[in-house]
Amino acid sequence: MGIIIRQSVRGAFWSYLGIVIGYINVGIIMPQFFDTAQIGLVQLFASVSLIFAQFGTLGFNSVVNRLFPHFRNQERKHNGFLFLAIATGLTGFLVTAAGFYVLRPWVVESNLERSPLVVDYLWLMVPLIFMRILFSLLDNYNKVLYDSVTGTFWLDFMHKVINLTLIVLYALGVVDFRFFFMGYVVSMSLPVVPVIAVLVRRGQFSLQPRLSFLTPGLRRETGRTMLFGFINGLAGVILLNVDKVFVNQYLSLSDVGIFGVCALFATLIRVPYNSISRIATGIIAEAWKRDDRDHIREIYRKAATNQAIAGTLVFAGILVNLDNIFRILPPVYGDGRMVMVIYSAGMLVNTVIALAGNITESSKYFGFNTLFLTLSIGIQALLSMWLIPRFGINGAALATSLTLIINSLLQAALQKVAFGIYGVTSRILLVFLAGFAAVAAGVLLPAMPLIPDILCRSGLVILIFTAMILLMKLSPELHELLRSWTSRFTPQSRR
Repeated sequence: MGIIIRQSVRGAFWSYLGIVIGYINVGIIMPQFFDTAQIGLVQLFASVSLIFAQFGTLGFNSVVNRLFPHFRNQERKHNGFLFLAIATGLTGFLVTAAGFYVLRPWVVESNLERSPLVVDYLWLMVPLIFMRILFSLLDNYNKVLYDSVTGTFWLDFMHKVINLTLIVLYALGVVDFRFFFMGYVVSMSLPVVPVIAVLVRRGQFSLQPRLSFLTPGLRRETGRTMLFGFINGLAGVILLNVDKVFVNQYLSLSDVGIFGVCALFATLIRVPYNSISRIATGIIAEAWKRDDRDHIREIYRKAATNQAIAGTLVFAGILVNLDNIFRILPPVYGDGRMVMVIYSAGMLVNTVIALAGNITESSKYFGFNTLFLTLSIGIQALLSMWLIPRFGINGAALATSLTLIINSLLQAALQKVAFGIYGVTSRILLVFLAGFAAVAAGVLLPAMPLIPDILCRSGLVILIFTAMILLMKLSPELHELLRSWTSRFTPQSRR
């Protein structure tokens, strides 16, 4: 668990810092200088390109997560594994590009009047998809080599820093929206370059094929894993991104902008899962290879508890600062108030138990991932078609949240029934109790000017919540982390 904690803490640091910058970008500056349709275009491009890029990997990321331990051999350059990944990505891109051009006339026709910005910049989608396919495969390969930080740093942090620069230039009138948006696409494409550089520097970038290593049995298993992984990966990305597509289809690009800004706050809650899963997936796959269920159970329980602690603290901070958030945002974003609450609640439940999906994906029952995700896509589509026309963007948030919760519960039930592995314990209920107490204390504070109000409410929530977690000794990892930090400042550590 040590490498998981170290890598996840470093990854979470850059992710949270990136989200802070992202909040400044999308939550503070952009609403003041960009109209909601322009913000909607940014959100839509990020979501749609991710869906197409996931399609373009052709499920090979599941091969990376599940079968790389069989290829791992540093002296033999991991038996040509990277060649297989890149060849698959290039094939997937050609298929994806062909599909995109087939769909292009329908996209243009359906958006020409309602969302003309989509039509104006549609040509940038194909090169963006290509770069995101490459990044997805190479970053995942880098993760199973126990480096989950490089990709996180460049995608979650540096991408946001570059965007902040572009946003400021646009706000000052130095560049126009066209320059800004093209720069945004470039910044989203850029992270693949440093990942390649890191792999080359470490001697892990070899495109030499070793097709003789692929025995008939391994070829069959690779193909089977790709098939299920293709469905699983595409469905997983759709679950987290298709809500913006539905909002654009049923409402407008401006509603996508409002929805995207308000849903952004909920993404803070998912950061612990993103950081832990990036490094834990490869370690879980190695544990399955040894059939070490006790180790997997330990990882899942500790991850669930620590994710609950981090996620609950963020959720509590959002709830007590809800009025402050909408004092900062322009009045037009007031319609997204409940989006923020609903989406955050759903994301919290999903985050706590989501590692069950990673366990399933790397196990012999990985086909159940396909079943659960396919069911979830159907559920989300039906809920979206029912709820969005009735409740607008609140309906979109409710549809996505319910779908994520249902999918997580199905995954958790499978782990318990099939393997006797479960991550939800009584400790998590105590975490939620601490969160409730912190929120109750925070909302009782009288209203103050904006900055003091944010600082006082947030500080009180952090103080009460952290004190209760430490007093109840809910996370040995948190205690150890605090001990290592404080030891740096003791007289003995400076000798």
